[in-house]
Amino acid sequence: MINFSPVLSKVDPRSSWIGYLIGAGTVLSFGIALLDPSASRELSLLERVLFWSVTVAVALILLEGVHMLFGRTPWASRLTAFAQVLIAGAIGAFLFSAFSVVVLDRLLALPGSDTYQDELSVMGILEELGYSAGGIILFWSLLNAPRLLMIAYQQEDMETPQHGMAALESNNVVQNSTVGFETEDQALLEFIRRLPHRYRSDVIAMTAELHYLRVYTRHGEALILMSFGRAVEALKAVPGMTIHRSHWVSIRHVTGLETQGDRVLCRLDNGSKFPVSRSNRTRLRKALEHRDRQYAVAITDEIVRQARS
Repeated sequence: MINFSPVLSKVDPRSSWIGYLIGAGTVLSFGIALLDPSASRELSLLERVLFWSVTVAVALILLEGVHMLFGRTPWASRLTAFAQVLIAGAIGAFLFSAFSVVVLDRLLALPGSDTYQDELSVMGILEELGYSAGGIILFWSLLNAPRLLMIAYQQEDMETPQHGMAALESNNVVQNSTVGFETEDQALLEFIRRLPHRYRSDVIAMTAELHYLRVYTRHGEALILMSFGRAVEALKAVPGMTIHRSHWVSIRHVTGLETQGDRVLCRLDNGSKFPVSRSNRTRLRKALEHRDRQYAVAITDEIVRQARS
């Protein structure tokens, strides 16, 4: 029997950002189609639903893509979460305006009409931008508002960010692994700054939720606005690895691997389970074997030391 629970969990709007976007996009598409705006008035109801579904899907893809790319830049770390949303919305609005002029207007225009014969121009894109930019930025801001509020709530008890070695010494984010770190590692400092203070201890795993990041620690999990790649870079001194395109785990917290059909799951000591991609399975097994050998050697050395004392 096919187990659909992993797929359903990825599109559950209550816990998945992808599912949330799909749900919001579907509701918005049907809502616009039922309102029967002038842009699609000549179409039947089914055609309007299809047209606005494609339009909204393209807008969401552009907005999410821009936000993910912008989140990987050095400038993003200097901005608040809300500022990042606004900038991504503005850039996404420009790209969507270009798509609307180049593609959507041509799809709806009848051969021989003025719109069909109009030449593409920068002014046409700017006019479309002036018409739709405000709505797109507002739409993107409202979509992100629940998670931004969640992040703000998590950060209420955060202390003033620390810098340099003080940040490393006062937090167990890189417990026993600070050797080799530059004291001003910007990725690490950004990671520490974005984590609520009560969660700054012994990172167990991280999961990418598009431009958001869910961090699992000894004291629970926190949602932050940071790219997955930059977070992995921040924890490069921690013995861990990316086991999937959207999952990173700390090797010291892995308790075992489970096989479910052709799927392999990585089980952690906090009860979480994450899929392991085929390309990472051998590497993960070797990392666990190396960890277990080091642990056995450490125990043997301790027994010998105690015997001699």
